[in-house]
Amino acid sequence: MSESDNETVIDDQARCGGPQREAARRVEELRADVDTIDAALVAMLAERFRVTRRIGLLKARAGFASADLQREAAQVEALRVKAEEYGLDPDMAESYLHLVADAAKRDHERLACQVNSR
Repeated sequence: MSESDNETVIDDQARCGGPQREAARRVEELRADVDTIDAALVAMLAERFRVTRRIGLLKARAGFASADLQREAAQVEALRVKAEEYGLDPDMAESYLHLVADAAKRDHERLACQVNSR
C-alpha cells in the first residue's frame, strides 16, 4: 500500500462537514501554528548566519581556521542537554547543529578565500 493510499486530505474533511470535520479544523489550526513557527525558525537562522558571517570575517582577517572543533563539541553537548530539557530528541538537535555549523564553516572558508585574495 502506497503512502497516497493512506492520505487524508484535511482540507476536504474540513469542508465536507462529516464526522471528522472538527478534527480536520483543529489540524488546520495547528498547522497554522507550525507555519508560524517555521517562519520564525527561518528568521532566526537568517540572523544566526548574519552573526556567523561576522565571526567568519573576523576569523579570516586574523588568520584563524574556519573550524573550532573544541567549541563545536561543547556546543553539541550543550544543545543535546537543552534538547533533553525541552523533551526534544537530542540526536535531532545534534543533527541540526551539524547542519548549520557545517554551512557556517563553508561560509567561513569562502570568506577566508576572499580576504586572502585581496
